Amino acid sequence: MTEKPKTVPKRQSAPLDAASAPTDLRHPSADVFFEVFSIARMQGELLGETRLQAGQVLQQAAGVARFHVIQDATCHLRLDDGATTLLAPGDILFVSHGQGHQLQGAAPDSMPRITSGLFRFEGGCGQALIQGLPSLLHVSCQSADRSDPIGSREWLALTVAAMQKEVRNPSIGSAIMLSRIIDLMFIWAVRHWLAHAPQGIGGWIAALRDPLIGQALALLHAEPGASWSVERLAGLVKQSRTSLTQRFARLVGQSPMRYLTHWRMQLAGQRLQTSSLRVSQIAEQLGYESEAAFSRAFRRDFGVTPSEYRALA
Repeated sequence: MTEKPKTVPKRQSAPLDAASAPTDLRHPSADVFFEVFSIARMQGELLGETRLQAGQVLQQAAGVARFHVIQDATCHLRLDDGATTLLAPGDILFVSHGQGHQLQGAAPDSMPRITSGLFRFEGGCGQALIQGLPSLLHVSCQSADRSDPIGSREWLALTVAAMQKEVRNPSIGSAIMLSRIIDLMFIWAVRHWLAHAPQGIGGWIAALRDPLIGQALALLHAEPGASWSVERLAGLVKQSRTSLTQRFARLVGQSPMRYLTHWRMQLAGQRLQTSSLRVSQIAEQLGYESEAAFSRAFRRDFGVTPSEYRALA
């Protein structure tokens, strides 16, 4: 008989019911996003500044996620798939999926100044983070819609100014400072996108705005090794099983239990890379009652066994 992977609560965990649920879920996106972002370990690097001459094209190859800060003049962004975007002075753009693209002045005589850099995620959750984002994170400072309830444009302008000051006056730890500033730019760009994106778009990051799904995600992230079922999760968020499953799948793009399994595997990858815990210990922490069941689930996600993954890392 084929053994089925099962989940059990961590030994130290109390039974998960409404009374033991996290008490402060007013902003579940804060803890969930912070956890994924921290494990993903973003690394940013400033590449420098380019003053485009009239008619000059700045070509960027595919395969590397980049960001650009536009100054002095408008320019056109053209992706390799043909999509175009007009960028104005002060605009910030993260090409989060690493598409090939080119930048060129919008007018024959315009000479935009472009500060560029790259970013990558070195931790186990980097791919999950990227998949939750649109291909372009564009903060437009010249938008016809001047509403900015979270103040992202103001904070991004200050962040860019701090980056430029650090470049002009480098000192001890400048590389670390610039990397952290790029982190801040990225997070503010994500906040700006979330504040302006239409309701109902897919992806787990956008789904954090939904009070019910945000709460469900916060519960799963708070106790990834607990004995979860759709029925228990639905009870905690006071929804029917069918209603929760449909809403979760529509906003996140997968079922609650599939999301949980994937998140457990991301945590497993991170622990295999950064700890000396035995595979059996990691399996137990993440709710698997046997190392064999855990290893099969891990291989489905990563294509290798946990031991092989650790050796490669």
